[in-house]
Formats: sequence, structure tokens, C-alpha cells
Amino acid sequence: MFSTFVRVILTLIFLLVFSSCSTNGISSNQSGKSRFLFLQKELPNISEKLDEISSINFHGQSKVIIWMHGTDRPAIAGNLNCNDDMPPDSLMLAANKLNISVYYLCSNATDSGIKGSFIYKRVLELEETINLFNEAGIKSHNIYLSGFSAGGWTALMAAKTIPLKFNKGVLFAPAFAGPRYETRFFPVWRKIIRPKQVKEILKAEKLEFLIFAYEDDPFNRPIELEFLINKEKPFPEIIGYSCNEGHFTYRKDCEGKKTYERIINFFQSSEF
Repeated sequence: MFSTFVRVILTLIFLLVFSSCSTNGISSNQSGKSRFLFLQKELPNISEKLDEISSINFHGQSKVIIWMHGTDRPAIAGNLNCNDDMPPDSLMLAANKLNISVYYLCSNATDSGIKGSFIYKRVLELEETINLFNEAGIKSHNIYLSGFSAGGWTALMAAKTIPLKFNKGVLFAPAFAGPRYETRFFPVWRKIIRPKQVKEILKAEKLEFLIFAYEDDPFNRPIELEFLINKEKPFPEIIGYSCNEGHFTYRKDCEGKKTYERIINFFQSSEF
């Protein structure tokens, strides 16, 4: 009886921390800018409003997760408020525990008349950002990627394009080319452009990602991501389930505690 009571109390404490984490360290006046969401404990005097990578003197062991948001309609400029698609509590708690900074990379990349080109532009933005972190003293081995929807897909494409610029990453509902129900109206996206990018991703020598995918996601269910699986390699690992929240399950994750634990284990499973 006592042990059950203790477990209940501990669970309630965890959920309380989980529910309060998502806005921790986020400045409300940073809309539209790339910025840090959490700074390492070794840097207690750095302002939360700071968004200049070069102004921080990172030490040799500093680590950062670059978070990449989704893209609504890539043909429309300014389609995203860069306070949207914030990292989930599971990732923020894991970063806190492992003492990793989280950097929100804000992108308004568009297709500019060439369908699908916004992904390549986002990869270029990512590479430029990583270069800034390298110049600031963070080694590429200590740089990790994470992202939601098109942000997650950008990370997959980066594994082919800039594999030596980062270590590994955690992705939530990576998607590209619109939802399945739009295929009959806009077939070029899922029948031509998506397969083209899939072929490029599969040329990557390493896809060391932990991927969370949702059974009721209209974009990519776990089955739509099985093209990534190589039975001869441990990664990528796809964790599939349903919380009846569709594409945005990561925001209201019914398995949030398990997600957090899996992220921790993923980072600690190899050299860290």
C-alpha cells in the first residue's frame, strides 16, 4: 500500500513538472526570431533574450539541440509565427536533465515557384546555423537536431546533405508533401516530389534518429516512414502510437513520460 502511494505521489510530481516546463526560459517578445529556449547551467548570467550565437563563449564540452518547426504552406511567404511549434515538454525536460541548450531555428523559407525547394533552403539555413555554433566553440559532434513535421523532414534531408555537421537527432511526426487526403487534388507532391526526396534521404550513410510517429497522423503514419528502416542497423528507430491528437500529438502526448525516458535513453545510448 505504501509503495503504491509513493508511486502515485512521484507520478503527480513528474506531471506537475512536465506541465510547467513548456514555457520555461521562453521570452514572449522573441516572435519571429531564432533564439535560445534553454541555456546551459554553466551560463547562468546569459540573458534569456539573447539570440546571437557568436556572443556566447561556449566551452569545449557544450552541447546544443537545434529545434526546427513545421511549415504550413511553403508557397506563402511569412506563413509561420516563430512562436509556433514549440519543442515538446519531453524534449525540454530531457535537455534540462542532460544539460543541453535548445536553440529554436526560425525559418520562413518558401518554394518561390519551385515545389519542394523550401526543404533544401531549410537545410542550407541549418548548415549556416551549425557553422555559427562551430565558430562559437561547439563541435559538430555535440550538435543534435530535433524537429516537428517539415522540421523533422529537414533533419532527414540534412543526414544526406550535411552528415558530418551534426551528431544525431530526435524527430516528431516528420512530414513532407501534404496530407494523404490532398493527394487526389495535388498529386505532384506525394506522387512525384516526395518520392524524389525519399530517394535522396535513403542515400544517407547514417540515419541516427529516434522518430515518434502517430497512427492517426494524416501526413505520415509509422507505415509511411518504414522506408527509413534498415534491418541491419539499429537506427532510425520509429516509435508509433496514437493519442487521438493526429499530427500534433507531440503537443498533447499521452505517452509523455515514456517519450521523455526514450529521449534520455537515446542520447545516453552512445557516446555523449
